[in-house]
Amino acid sequence: MQQKAAGARVRRLRERRALTQEQLAEAADIAVRTVQRAEDGTMSAETVAALAAALEVPVETLTAANQPYPQITPMLFYARADTLDWLVEVFGLTVRMRHVTADGRIAHAELALGEGLIMAITPSSANRTASPTQLGGTTTQGLYVMVDDVDKHFAHARDCGATILTEPQTAHGHRRYTAADPEGHAWQFWTALP
Repeated sequence: MQQKAAGARVRRLRERRALTQEQLAEAADIAVRTVQRAEDGTMSAETVAALAAALEVPVETLTAANQPYPQITPMLFYARADTLDWLVEVFGLTVRMRHVTADGRIAHAELALGEGLIMAITPSSANRTASPTQLGGTTTQGLYVMVDDVDKHFAHARDCGATILTEPQTAHGHRRYTAADPEGHAWQFWTALP
């Protein structure tokens, strides 16, 4: 999340509702200083959730990045927030937005690779969502991700302990391999052949 932009959104929404910082703090059941820090761009996931509820807007209204989104963005369900760190370290993604609750649930996360983007959230039985590990390893989708050098990417993922589902192979004009992340999502990485 771009904290300064989120803070500006909080201030704008508060002013549109003709609320003082004190009134917003009371409605959100947080300290006035917490509202002030939030409007300056410093806030935890819990503060974001409390402010969104008090302002009667979805959390995404406050956290939406000022960056463009692809027309289709996959959302993956992860039970553990530390999997986000794994995706960064092992698969080379970068964190664009990360909101993790105090109890370790992913409220919302966005990870990017080049112009590609995935969203991540903790699964919920109320929303009928689960990670593959919660389904006994069953997956219902896979990701096909272009990288500059698939063999180098494979070596790094293997050396970091990724579960390799298929070794690098050449097919259909691509060199590719498939690995599973810690929660069982299948990721196929590929490089186009010259």
